[in-house]
Amino acid sequence: MKSVLKKMLILSMVFTMVISLEGCSLFDSKGKVYSRYIISLLDINYKNVSKDYMTLTGVSQQDAEAVYVANMDYQAHNLMNYYGVKEVDDGTILSEFYYLAQSIFSNAKYEVTDVIVDEETDNYTLELTVYPLDTLETTYDQVVSYIENFNARVDEGDFNDTTEVEYETEFAEGIIEILKSTVDNPGYMDPVVLEIPIQPSNDYYYITDEDFLAIDKSILYIRENPEAVETSADSEAIEETVTNDDAEAAE
Repeated sequence: MKSVLKKMLILSMVFTMVISLEGCSLFDSKGKVYSRYIISLLDINYKNVSKDYMTLTGVSQQDAEAVYVANMDYQAHNLMNYYGVKEVDDGTILSEFYYLAQSIFSNAKYEVTDVIVDEETDNYTLELTVYPLDTLETTYDQVVSYIENFNARVDEGDFNDTTEVEYETEFAEGIIEILKSTVDNPGYMDPVVLEIPIQPSNDYYYITDEDFLAIDKSILYIRENPEAVETSADSEAIEETVTNDDAEAAE
């Protein structure tokens, strides 16, 4: 096969999955219940800790686990998209990224640091402090070096006689091994403080999809403006564009 040079996709991850079931407020003080709810919501999504979530929402063990599985599946796809890994096999690459996502997000760190009450309206807002995982940041230079070396091998023709599955699998496994190196010793960036309003509805309460996504975005740190990894393919495209522009100008 003709191998395509790899390029790190310097894009923000897109998180489209939000599962935030309502909780019931028929017991305990509101502030404590709301705090338990938001922590249990994050625990089930990122750590597969379900006991408190089941108690507060009334869902079954099976339904709670389905929340976790769905979130890890999305996180796995997001990691693959971020690094430009294609799903070309029977699911082996996706499975490896799924287990990688489980390992990474099991280290998610967050806590409710304050409960703000509007006494006039009886509305509650939770101050949630998230400590973003630095997994992608601490491995960034190593990943860039890996991609550059991988591209050099492409230029040298190392993959000309390989199948697409073999090519994508080798690239993916290199990325996975780099990221795995941080799992046992996770690090964190400066904490991010979010104000999350509780949305009451009769005897039930919830947080909005937008607020869940804001939390989700803070769980794993991603550079806002990382440097692009230029490949020879990029250079050729630039040169072709310039040549075509010059030709049009001459006409």
